[in-house]
Amino acid sequence: MTVIREYGEFNQRRYGNPWVAIVDKATGKLDFTVRVGGYTGAYGKGEAGQLYLTEPVEGAVYAIGQKDYRGNNGGYEYVKYVGGQFVPVEKTGLIAALQG
Repeated sequence: MTVIREYGEFNQRRYGNPWVAIVDKATGKLDFTVRVGGYTGAYGKGEAGQLYLTEPVEGAVYAIGQKDYRGNNGGYEYVKYVGGQFVPVEKTGLIAALQG
């Protein structure tokens, strides 16, 4: 298990649980069909916890995010797993990150 990010307590009525998904190399789309990790805080309770990957793949690009039900602070970001570290990937550099 590799921790991507730590989260403090949050308002469960406003924010959903943090999530992680792998980005499909061929399409550049988020693939939620394969569970690649999870969140240690209790589901739907706003508890502090860690967002983690169970078995990170070297060179893979992941998306991490947290839903904001009011629409102001939601969204997601991309990270690439390189040498045991998560390196941020800009959306404009996603294709290059997926290709190598």
